[in-house]
Amino acid sequence: MELLWRHPGYLTLLQEQNLLRFDDFLKVSQGVVVRRRQNGSRSVTRLRLGPLTAYLKREFRIAAKEKFRNWWDGFGPVGKSVREWRMLRRAQAAGFLVPTVLACGQRGSQGFLLTAELQDCVPLDKYAIGASTEEWQGVLKRLASWLAKFHGAGLAHPDLYAWHIYVRVTDQEIGVLDLARSWQDKFVPWPERVRELAKLASSLPQGQARAGEFREFLETYLGRLTAGQLRGDRLQPTGARCLPLWKAVRREAERCRETVVRKRRWQVALQDCLLYADA
Repeated sequence: MELLWRHPGYLTLLQEQNLLRFDDFLKVSQGVVVRRRQNGSRSVTRLRLGPLTAYLKREFRIAAKEKFRNWWDGFGPVGKSVREWRMLRRAQAAGFLVPTVLACGQRGSQGFLLTAELQDCVPLDKYAIGASTEEWQGVLKRLASWLAKFHGAGLAHPDLYAWHIYVRVTDQEIGVLDLARSWQDKFVPWPERVRELAKLASSLPQGQARAGEFREFLETYLGRLTAGQLRGDRLQPTGARCLPLWKAVRREAERCRETVVRKRRWQVALQDCLLYADA
């Protein structure tokens, strides 16, 4: 069975690039491969499509366990590409800034996802390095409110690292990408929230991850939550809830620090690759 979806607003652009059939996307040879699994099962390619910069994620061999995991999570027996496509549409429908999906497809154990690059946006970790103190504090408050709204919509992002969060430089609007493992439910459990907050805290540049600032971030986050999300804690003042949450996030951040260091090395290598490609 073959699934092939193309954005109605970009059909002409895709036709001009000869991206008409499923095989056309899988056989794309242009662009720069910015990430590839060692076993060759997946790759990510950055390419130009007329006026757009786009990213093409391709799955050449979708493992049976991947299909089972996504089926178990309610997405059906699909790969990462189709799952992320559905989550991007859900996040966009909820009012969040995410990459526009240009095309998506799956056939058997192969799949792909083509998305447009977020315009005028930079990764949060890169933005943090060049921002002034006032700008950074303003972005942290916006991010805390954004994350409270994100979780309030029942959306979870198990890979909430700083390089998956983008800041639009024109108005400091928050964007998010890489939703391949994300999910949506009526309520995001607190253990999941703690894990996501810990990954965010530990992936920020060291100079921008000061404890006091992140405590304020958590206070803003808790202050934006509705009573229904707080459940049993709804009668406690924000400061009283913040301390145990901060301790839990700090403990979890220590556990995931090694993973963050490894992923940060890959992220630096990716940025160097993109700079070389643009030169």
